[in-house]
Amino acid sequence: MQLRFFSQLRLFCLVVFLPGVAAAQDLVSLATSGDMPALKSALPEGSQPDPETLVRPLYFASQRGRAEVVRYLLSLGAKPDSATDFGTALGIAARNNHTEIVAALLAAGADPNLPGGEDLMRPLHQAAERGAIETARMLLEHGADVNAVAVRFGWPAIQYAGSKDRTEMVAFLREMGAGPVPVDSLKPGELEAVDPEEGRLLAYECGGCHGLTPGEINTGQHPGPNLVGVVGRAKASVEGFPYSKEMRAQKGHWTPDELNVFLADPFNIVPGTDMTRGGQHDRAARVAIIAYLTRLTP
Repeated sequence: MQLRFFSQLRLFCLVVFLPGVAAAQDLVSLATSGDMPALKSALPEGSQPDPETLVRPLYFASQRGRAEVVRYLLSLGAKPDSATDFGTALGIAARNNHTEIVAALLAAGADPNLPGGEDLMRPLHQAAERGAIETARMLLEHGADVNAVAVRFGWPAIQYAGSKDRTEMVAFLREMGAGPVPVDSLKPGELEAVDPEEGRLLAYECGGCHGLTPGEINTGQHPGPNLVGVVGRAKASVEGFPYSKEMRAQKGHWTPDELNVFLADPFNIVPGTDMTRGGQHDRAARVAIIAYLTRLTP
């Protein structure tokens, strides 16, 4: 009892004598710990605090699974789409599979597709990466786009799941409609009609990760296998290259048609591929790149 008194006295002193940063930090501490009596002393029922002061408390309460705190902060006017530099409250709750908090935020009007954080991941991306199927289901039931991509890397939720070997989540997302963009097959003579120089210029970006001359080994941050001779080559067959488990599981050869499908949406075709960037949705550009690759022979 005496300890609680001094705790509340300390909070009073912070609010009165050290307003601003110190008081806000103490609200975060109370929200994180789930100390409802002290939190209600700092923010009495019916008070109307500046919603900005509730952003970080709401985020960290959502992170720690403090459902009662989250509901109380929402009742005081906390914005359900509150976001810190780390991400949104909904995103971190979904990531940690805090179903009660996700339900409360969604009921309060949180946007299930709102990106946040440094990588601008959406809540479904967060849940997929962590394998949180329960909260992923809730997000999808409230309108989350199963195929929406993160702004920074262009990854859909299924790629985040595959990159962490969340096989159950990959299967769940497939069941819920995750899939590649539709691609029309290549037409006879389409590759031959491409200007070789156009293909070479468009394929220049591929050289950031892949070797484009015989024997060239790329040493960039995310090196890929050499692309000389890729057309007609068995998938995942460059000797000594450390392919991802998902790519090693692929069967068949890289025909122009297979490349056409893969390059249109690599992350949905091979969830968990080590390609960090890629995907060419523009058909004309994609065809030009494939035409160039067909000319890269040993």
